[in-house]
Amino acid sequence: MDLTTFIRLAQEFLAEREQQGWFSEVLIEEFGNYLVSIKNREGTEVQFFIELDLENYVHLSDATCQSKLSYGVIRKKGESALFAKEVLQAFQQFITKHSTKKKSFFIVYKK
Repeated sequence: MDLTTFIRLAQEFLAEREQQGWFSEVLIEEFGNYLVSIKNREGTEVQFFIELDLENYVHLSDATCQSKLSYGVIRKKGESALFAKEVLQAFQQFITKHSTKKKSFFIVYKK
C-alpha cells in the first residue's frame, strides 16, 4: 500500500467517525507525518498519528522507495485509556475492511 492511500483511508475513517459523533482536527499534515486530535461526545481527547520512517528506507528503483510506517494513539497517562483503545481498534478494523493488503511496509514514490 502506498502512503497516499493509507492517509486517504485514515481521512475516510475520521470522516466516518465524525458522522458518529467524534470531532477531529488535523494538527500536523506534512509528508510522512500526520497528527490529528480526536474528541468523543464526552470531550475525551486523544491524538492519532501516522509517521513514515524517512531515515530507514530501501531504494526499489530510481523513482520508488520502501519504508516502514507506524501509527497509533497518544493519550495522557492515566486518562482516556478506553477511548484511545476504542480509536485504535476502530481504525484497525476500518483498515482491514477497506484494504486487501496486509503488509507492514509502505511504498513512497519520489517525484
